[in-house]
Formats: sequence, structure tokens, C-alpha cells
Amino acid sequence: MTIIASIVFLLIWLVSLAGLVVPVIPGVPLAALGALLAGWMTGFESLGLTPLLIIAGLAVLAQVLDLVGGWIGTKYSGGSNAGVWGSIIGSLVGVVIAPPFGFLPGAFLGALLFELLAQRSFAEAWRSGIGSMLGALGGTFMKLLFLIGIGIITFVYLF
Repeated sequence: MTIIASIVFLLIWLVSLAGLVVPVIPGVPLAALGALLAGWMTGFESLGLTPLLIIAGLAVLAQVLDLVGGWIGTKYSGGSNAGVWGSIIGSLVGVVIAPPFGFLPGAFLGALLFELLAQRSFAEAWRSGIGSMLGALGGTFMKLLFLIGIGIITFVYLF
């Protein structure tokens, strides 16, 4: 059953990778659920409570860091709350208009536009947009690292 559980987890994990760029797929939580399913399929013998709690903690931390990434990027580059909200809204609109990578230019344009609407100078708005895009990219990279960690932990405990 370990082989079947491993294959099921691998398939779910591969789908979760798409969640890095497609926001409607909850990538890291999906991978964590895949690990839980693999544990259940093996009777929680090798993939038991301790590794599953570690995986759950990684999933929560990844989501928090992803949310904070855009905020930090915008704020670090001098952006205002308007830029933060513009980044969030722009990311969502961007991925709808230009899936799957539209979240990056969407974050940039959203922060830029909202900063300009908040009467910030073009230079300040531009910096906020760049910071927002870099923050979104950093959050995505962090989620990739967490997905790799979840995969490694799951396979180490399954085998």
C-alpha cells in the first residue's frame, strides 16, 4: 500500500505545484492534505502524527509568508496601504486576465494604480509597484521551498 500511497501523494503534490501560479489551486494546503491522505492509506504507520504535524505547520507558515510577502515588498519599497490593497486586487485581476503568471504584473500594476489614486508621486508609485511584484515573487518562491520540504518529509517517512 505504501507504493500506491506514494503515487497518490506524488500526483496530488504535482497538482499542488500548479497552485504556485494558479491562485484557485491551494497548492501548499493541497500538498499537506495529500500527505495526510498518504498517511491514512498506510494506516499512519510510517507517516504518523509527528511528521503530519510538522507538515501542517509548514503549510500554515507557507500561507502566512505568502500573504506577508507582498505586504513586506510593498511596505519595504515605501508603499502605502493603498499600494498593499492595489497589489492584492491587481494580483487577483492579473491571474484572471492572464493566467497563470498574470499575478506578477497584476501586483505591480495594482500597486502602481492605487498609489497614484492615493495622490502619491509617480516615482513613489513605481517603487511601490516594483516592491509589490518582488514581494509576490518572493512569496511564491517561499511556497515552492515549502512544497519541496513537504515532499521530502512525506517520502522520507513513507520509505
